[in-house]
Amino acid sequence: MSLRICPACGKQYASAYTDAFCDCGTELVTAVAGPVGSAERPPPETRCVVLYGPERQPLHYFAIAKDVTLIGRLDPVEGVFPDIDLGQTLDASTARRVSRRHALILHSRATDAHVLRPLAGNTGTQIEADMVPAQQDYSLSPGTHIILGGVVRLKFEIV
Repeated sequence: MSLRICPACGKQYASAYTDAFCDCGTELVTAVAGPVGSAERPPPETRCVVLYGPERQPLHYFAIAKDVTLIGRLDPVEGVFPDIDLGQTLDASTARRVSRRHALILHSRATDAHVLRPLAGNTGTQIEADMVPAQQDYSLSPGTHIILGGVVRLKFEIV
């Protein structure tokens, strides 16, 4: 069964709801009903960020397909539309621990390398076991662990 979901307020509508917009005025998106952990593993050799759950199982794969990828939470009122929207895959209280504009993943075409750049004003970024300051670049290699806001566990991988 498909659902229509408001990306701004999270309200869900059954497929029988015919309006294209939520009560709050935001255009609805279509999503397939099912558990958050049902995200499929991408094709081989795909560079991605993997979201891990509390039991350290992969919940969601986010493919890195652009040279600049914003990680954060959607906020259409403030004009924040991250490429990796953790607010769509986490419960509301956990998602609030991630800043709207938390970090960037930057890809260098010249060296084919990726770096993580935590943005100013974020709620804290940890790479491996170290808390890292904002506005500095940190090299990402397959298997690098990233923790955002003290609770959201990610790993950079080439699957």
